[in-house]
Amino acid sequence: MNRLISEISSDFLIQGFGLHEDERKIFVGKVGGQEIQLLPDFHNLDLETKDLKILCVGIAEASNHFRPGDVLMTGSDDLLDRAFQIMDDLEQRCVVVSLTPSQDSTHLYLSKEAMEPLVQEWKQRKVSFLCLWMVDPIDSEGQAKLVTIIRKVILKDS
Repeated sequence: MNRLISEISSDFLIQGFGLHEDERKIFVGKVGGQEIQLLPDFHNLDLETKDLKILCVGIAEASNHFRPGDVLMTGSDDLLDRAFQIMDDLEQRCVVVSLTPSQDSTHLYLSKEAMEPLVQEWKQRKVSFLCLWMVDPIDSEGQAKLVTIIRKVILKDS
């Protein structure tokens, strides 16, 4: 089961994946036979679900390390590897970031205080997850890229 969570307006995800609202008021759909749910937030996320994959989408501010249009990501090794291959195919610049400040200057830090404890829990529980943040501004082309990246990550399992 694929769970999508968005820090930004999720309209582009609903349209991009052709999701519809179910009786529980959750947007659901399928991508290449894979079930997908768009959750409104991180609450009620059942980490015990079999074959769970968490895909988060958000926005980041430009800085001296990150340029507008860059995709920043962190995640479990399996989904990060997939995302790297997909980014190469799309010729999309991507940067792996850490949500924890490090003394190591090779680790780029992204301040996402609300996400950091969740990511640590997912790592401890060995949940497959991928967080993607596009550096502001996100235009319709950027939104389409995010949908394409997530779709390809999901379809790698099919």
